[in-house]
Amino acid sequence: MATMAAELVSVVSKRCIIVLDAYFAVGPVFLILKQTLDGRGKRLIHLVTRAKKNVVAYHDPPPKTGLPGRPREYGSKLCLMDLFETMAGRFEQTTISLYGQCKEVPFLCLDLIWKPIGEKVRFVLVRDGSEQFILMCSDVELLASDIIRAYSYRFKIEVSFKVLKHLMGAFFYRFWTSAWPRIGKRNVSDLSSVDDQRSRRLIRQTANAIEAFMNFGCIATGILQIVSLNFHQTIWKKYLGWLRTVTSTIPSEEVVRSVIQEEYFHNFRCFSNSAIYRIIMSKNRKPTVDALPLAA
Repeated sequence: MATMAAELVSVVSKRCIIVLDAYFAVGPVFLILKQTLDGRGKRLIHLVTRAKKNVVAYHDPPPKTGLPGRPREYGSKLCLMDLFETMAGRFEQTTISLYGQCKEVPFLCLDLIWKPIGEKVRFVLVRDGSEQFILMCSDVELLASDIIRAYSYRFKIEVSFKVLKHLMGAFFYRFWTSAWPRIGKRNVSDLSSVDDQRSRRLIRQTANAIEAFMNFGCIATGILQIVSLNFHQTIWKKYLGWLRTVTSTIPSEEVVRSVIQEEYFHNFRCFSNSAIYRIIMSKNRKPTVDALPLAA
């Protein structure tokens, strides 16, 4: 994931912030993203992620004393989850707009040394009602309120997965080949045992079909979103469904899809001469010549 993000940002060549969950709160991810630089040697990408509950960090090392022995590299050790109680009086309040609503969020911002990368990381301890969590950011100059707001956007990924799965059916592919090795108990398929060219070709074609199917689902979702943003008034006028409460002037992907379906079936006769219609009709199964007629 970090390598893919680094390659993408290198092509875009603009400063970016990547928001990931706690699974990616590990040293190698921070180090990979740190190596992505622009032509002037400045970082192109920073990371905002949720820290694991057992995360620890260190204060700055004490000044050198001049005495014999190796100087200390780290200061005192802190178990950050304990700071919700030990430093409760130092929490600040900030107002953050999340999904169109203003919300008061207590937080504590600390710049501490994180041992896996050997340098400072901005830690933001957040209280959200009864929930307590810690955010990490590789950019120590980014405001704590912006870090919290950036991480709140990560939930939109889950919404996108829901749309792709339940609305677009992007995960309902049925591409498979018997040449693919049996998946073991750990859900890992060992492809190193595939040595003949035919099996490799079949596996490659299957993987390409799955990826293409998913990409078409993502493209279709993006088209629905573009239509929703640019033609929301037209969509609402033509929507034939019923909603108990309309919470936004921008219709959802499901509303847009419903309108497009109705318009397509209503105007289907007009499409008889289009290229897409001819392609669809060419895929229909034609009855065989020797088929017997059904009895009346």
